[in-house]
Amino acid sequence: MTPAGRAAYPLLLSPFRIGTVELQNRFVFQPHFTALLADDSMPNDVLKAYFMERALGGAGLIVDGHMTVMVEGMMAPHYIRAWEEDFIPAYRMMTDEIHATGTKIFGQVTHAGHTSLTEPPQTLWAPTQMPEPSSPHTTRAMDLTDIRRTIRGFGEASRNVIQAGADGIEVKIAHDGLLRSFASPFFNHRTDGYGGSFEKRMRLPLEVLESIRVAIGPDHPIGIRLCLHEYTPFGYELDYGLRMAERFEQSGLVDYFNCDAGTFSSFWMEIPPAAIAQGFFRPLNRELKKVSSLPVVAFGRIKDADMAERILDLGEADLIGMARALIADPDLPLKLMEGRPDQIRACIGCNDGCIHQVMQVKPIRCIQNPGAGQEQVYSERLLLRASQPRNVVVIGGGPAGLKVAEIARRRGHDVTLFERAPMLGGQVRLAARQPFHEEVAEVTAYLEASVQRLGVDVWLNAEASVDGLMDLRPDAIIVATGSQPDMPPHRRGATDPDAGAIARSRGLQVTNPVPGLDRDLVRSVDDVLAAPPAPATRVLVIDAHGHWEAAGTAEFLADQGCHVQVVTSRVEVGFGLEATNKVMFHQRARDKRIVLSPSVEVLAIEEAGVAVEDLLSGARRRIDGVDLVVPVYPRVSRDDLYFMLLDRLGEDSDVYIARVGDASSPRLLQTILLEAQHVGMTL
Repeated sequence: MTPAGRAAYPLLLSPFRIGTVELQNRFVFQPHFTALLADDSMPNDVLKAYFMERALGGAGLIVDGHMTVMVEGMMAPHYIRAWEEDFIPAYRMMTDEIHATGTKIFGQVTHAGHTSLTEPPQTLWAPTQMPEPSSPHTTRAMDLTDIRRTIRGFGEASRNVIQAGADGIEVKIAHDGLLRSFASPFFNHRTDGYGGSFEKRMRLPLEVLESIRVAIGPDHPIGIRLCLHEYTPFGYELDYGLRMAERFEQSGLVDYFNCDAGTFSSFWMEIPPAAIAQGFFRPLNRELKKVSSLPVVAFGRIKDADMAERILDLGEADLIGMARALIADPDLPLKLMEGRPDQIRACIGCNDGCIHQVMQVKPIRCIQNPGAGQEQVYSERLLLRASQPRNVVVIGGGPAGLKVAEIARRRGHDVTLFERAPMLGGQVRLAARQPFHEEVAEVTAYLEASVQRLGVDVWLNAEASVDGLMDLRPDAIIVATGSQPDMPPHRRGATDPDAGAIARSRGLQVTNPVPGLDRDLVRSVDDVLAAPPAPATRVLVIDAHGHWEAAGTAEFLADQGCHVQVVTSRVEVGFGLEATNKVMFHQRARDKRIVLSPSVEVLAIEEAGVAVEDLLSGARRRIDGVDLVVPVYPRVSRDDLYFMLLDRLGEDSDVYIARVGDASSPRLLQTILLEAQHVGMTL
């Protein structure tokens, strides 16, 4: 550790003890589902590489959230069947490697209860037969035999996890799962010994804790991931959560608390997106610390090291829980130790690569970190110096071009980057203007800082030409010229001049067939974000994209004082948004009086109005009184330069030519940055 790192973050980088376990620092990699296991539920090299990346990056503690205690409690197939012993040898190999780095690992044991990621779900167990309000599926009310099996399952699973090399156990009484539903007055209506009063609602969690302590002995800590506030109209609030914590502490069975909040019915508070302010949950951490003498792990949109240090300095918590921040940059602790906080790649709170993936039981990913969940292929630790440095020219300073330039330069290539605009960032600069999207700018801010630090030769206000590129005698040319709205060229606006004419002339692109896109009342989304219309403008946004390009622009226009209506042919506006973001967007749209009109097909854009068809009734009508139409259809590539280069050099040229990002195929950031990293690694 450098003196600068120690001086800047004296608490965050200091050791801490939980029971018998000494941690090298205060960073806790929070438990979460990764969907990295195969259908056999066994530990594998993919999961090991994922955890090892965070261990090598300096995390003090990893809490593995994959441990289920019985077959009826599996939220998805890709959880470890911890009540069985088959997983122990492979898991032990992983924990041994993690321990060799100085990092400790706990196993979080859980029973999914009334929540599931499987569709249709398995039989859902609960204290009382009733569906979780966010689900159409009801539950099985557990009998006493079920309860005894569950208690035994927690004990057996915990014993196996310890035998597999874990340093401690965490019990999930958190945003999902069986134990919180028994503790919750809303879900538990029993009148037997396991419900009807606060003490009886606590009985099953306490008996589970007793079973675990007997199974693992006194030498390994037991913690609780505790939901302090359900954030629903019908659920419990902080006072009840603190009462639960006090009861658990009084039992003498608990060594630490890991704070948590939200439920499946308030999903956006479980894994809060960028619309929830950083540090929003600090009051919950602080109030728990006031009433508990046990170590407390802070949680909830903590991504900034300075904030984390303040939390510790103010006594709001003892440790800092991070999941997404360490998914985005596994080396965050290490960079602080080495005095490199300016090189941290920040989580942007988009939830697109992490939670959106795993909620579909797809392997975890990250927009900012293409290596997340793919460490064996794309970890930056695998970057090798090129055996023969090449002269690489990148055209375009958006996220794809910047990523190629960063990776290629780190591998030792000489890299020159041309950007036609006066600044780098591409479309990300416009996206960051949308409400609650400021953090997306951190994607290109990180890349800009990286290429500057690495010595990439960057030229701004530089329109690349074939002749000019040939004068540079490049070994490789990477075309990352982005995309443009699918509109007639003269309606795209000055921010996005046409660069797709060659592809159209060769039948490689088709134009949008909707009549009226050439009318004066039509402006591109890029144009209105760069130069918004006057307040009180009546705007119709056409959402044929389903993501933030339409939804975020509609909200941006509403914030400018416009009267906004959004139509889409799909069953909901923002149909491609991740679940937490979709719910919160719809809430804000209601509050901002944005009219959302799903199942409406645009037939033609007319003078001062739009002809549409209601897809549910088949009725055709006209939306009148429209001053401005903002069509958001899938974009098209700006690939003229790519085809001009191919025409000049031919197929047998020694110059390697590739197109990446939107210039290849307009997509979301996650796949664009992964593709760009792949190109940079293979040059």
